[in-house]
Amino acid sequence: MHKKHQIELSDLFNSRVERVRHILNTRKISNLLVLSDENIFYLTGFYGKNSNSLLLITAKKIYLLTNFLYLEHAKSSIDSKNIEIVLYKRDRFIKLIEILEGYYFKSVYIESRKISFKEGLNLKRMLSIKDIKLEVKDGIVEKLRTIKDKTEISIIKKACKLTDKSFERVLNYGAKNIENLSEIELAFYIENLMVKNKASGKSFDIISAFDKNSSMPHYSPQEITLKDGVVLLDFGCRYKNYCSDMTRTIFTKKNKISNEFKKIYDIVLEAQIRAINTCREGITCSSLDSVAREFIRSKGYGNNFGHGLGHGVGLEIHEEPVINAASKTVLKENMVITIEPGIYIENFGGVRIEDMLIVKKNGCEVLYNSRKDFFIAS
Repeated sequence: MHKKHQIELSDLFNSRVERVRHILNTRKISNLLVLSDENIFYLTGFYGKNSNSLLLITAKKIYLLTNFLYLEHAKSSIDSKNIEIVLYKRDRFIKLIEILEGYYFKSVYIESRKISFKEGLNLKRMLSIKDIKLEVKDGIVEKLRTIKDKTEISIIKKACKLTDKSFERVLNYGAKNIENLSEIELAFYIENLMVKNKASGKSFDIISAFDKNSSMPHYSPQEITLKDGVVLLDFGCRYKNYCSDMTRTIFTKKNKISNEFKKIYDIVLEAQIRAINTCREGITCSSLDSVAREFIRSKGYGNNFGHGLGHGVGLEIHEEPVINAASKTVLKENMVITIEPGIYIENFGGVRIEDMLIVKKNGCEVLYNSRKDFFIAS
């Protein structure tokens, strides 16, 4: 890596840590235990998936506790003199207690989303022996992550371009070839395309749902081949640890596509376009959700749209903000979200159309160019 680029990244991670420290200082919190792999990466540049690492942030020092399996990776990923990398051999919390011996904390604050109940009880017991309370402080880093910086936006845009390119290849593959594949085979074909396009892999388990199976929003592909001509694809790639997410519903076998499918497709597309045109900084997530939901309800399919309109995307495929009827979160510039209305009819089929976009002050920027009009693939 170029030395100048290393310095820029080091400054970026250091600035994020300082923002966390500012929040902690404002709330009069002396420390924070970070357990999420994504949050650790966001603050240090080290991403060890399921590594069981731990980041301790104090007012003056930062400690990354990791095991032998990830030690070299951590050393090569972190270019900050402000972070001390500490090897633990069996139990990360035993090593943590050793470090805490040098401090006089009355409480240790932890993000609880990535720790089991059993582990939490064990840590609480270990700290209590030292007369230290364990207190939960969730969402501090996640809230910072909702607003993407220039580096993140550049990477996410690249991930979306790779996804666009892969979907284009699916369409060019042709209806006859798609019809010869099972749901599982098509899912693996898409994953292979994304990797060939320089992605590091899929960002979630790809949904490839044929015919009636398209009525199940979170469906697992099976050894089933196409019969009626409906193909719902929900897929995305991971690029430099950031995710993309796209859904398209396409059709083959013109003589088998009913007027009902064409009808619900047009309704879903119009609902999505209305939400996209409404999206901007300053509106609540619930208001944005209602734009699409009320339109679908007005067409008689309100009971067939049973999930939220969208979600944030970044280091995780589902992160804040949540776009649903209950969320009062106000959208802010440079949040990256999805807009994905759908209509699902049991034992018939479903349609979902999903794009990722960047929230702007007076609108939004859609990150995909892939076609989403109703068409019969040839």
